[in-house]
Amino acid sequence: MNSDEIMSDPAGPMHSAEDQNSKAGGWNTKKFRDEYEMHRHRLHDKAFSSYDYPDPLTPRPPHPKQYPRGTSTELESKLLKLIANVKKP
Repeated sequence: MNSDEIMSDPAGPMHSAEDQNSKAGGWNTKKFRDEYEMHRHRLHDKAFSSYDYPDPLTPRPPHPKQYPRGTSTELESKLLKLIANVKKP
């Protein structure tokens, strides 16, 4: 009787990296590259451009319909003070 059969390791024998690479299928094959390109072309929108959309983190001017024409910053501050006074309990 062999001592390896009596005292077997539940974790299994140690394998080298070369053994593991030879058993696992390679990802850098022609089939993989072809499928990758096919899916990339299906998901990629060629008409999309990020330059068409503004940066969401930059401050924007108020919407033109938010304030009527002729509204100045002084008038806006007066209105905000009036609103604050009305909201006070």
